[in-house]
Amino acid sequence: MTQSDGDREKAAGLCDNCGELFTVWARRDGTVRPVSPYNACPCDDPSYRVVDEDEVFDNGDESVGAGEEGYSDV
Repeated sequence: MTQSDGDREKAAGLCDNCGELFTVWARRDGTVRPVSPYNACPCDDPSYRVVDEDEVFDNGDESVGAGEEGYSDV
C-alpha cells in the first residue's frame, strides 16, 4: 500500500469478478472502494479487493522486476 490519510490507504486493487486492475482506497474497517469511479470495472456487482504482493511477486524475489535479470551480489 502507499499513500495514507489515517483511515484509508491507497493500494492496487482488483475486481474478483472480472479481473480488472485499478487503484483503490483500502479502509481500516476492511472496505475497499475505487479511488475514482472512472477507473473501476464495468461489473454490475463488483467484488473489490486489494492485490496481495504474493500475486505480483510469484518468484519470491521482489527486487527483480518483469523483464529484468537478477544478479548475484558477488
